[in-house]
Amino acid sequence: MRFFILLVMTLPLFSCVEVNVDDLNEFVVKTKSQIYPINDKVPALKKIDAMVFTQEEGRNPFSEPKAEVVAPTKNTPKSCPQPNFERKKQPLEMYSLDNLMMQGTLRINDELWALVQVSGGELHKVKPGYYLGLNHGKVLKVTKNKVELLELASDKDGCWQERITQITLKSE
Repeated sequence: MRFFILLVMTLPLFSCVEVNVDDLNEFVVKTKSQIYPINDKVPALKKIDAMVFTQEEGRNPFSEPKAEVVAPTKNTPKSCPQPNFERKKQPLEMYSLDNLMMQGTLRINDELWALVQVSGGELHKVKPGYYLGLNHGKVLKVTKNKVELLELASDKDGCWQERITQITLKSE
């Protein structure tokens, strides 16, 4: 009942307002009188050869890629550098360097950290001494534009070769 009374009392307020809609009517008439060209030319479709996807040919494109794993080689000569297989693996050692991108740097307590993004979008902080990549890459130095790594790569004889690699800052 209150609602009905409120409605009855407010309705006359809106009916007393004098509205000038001449410009609106003029715009509607002008818009309706314009002729818009219709383009009936439909572009010719190019023939596309369909490819049949079978699971045997590759991974499902809608699933996350699996982490790559490197198996340690046995019977390696002790004269060449050896990775520490007893050391606990860090999270970024599950990804190849191709799946890691440097996104920027961060200074914490006068120490420069690099921000490294994995292929899934997750962001990690790294500093010298951290490990990343499949080839036992140890972070040697972090600068504003790159992360320098010392990697150990196995050769055909089972010996490990040291090489310096780097991940550069992703340019926009």
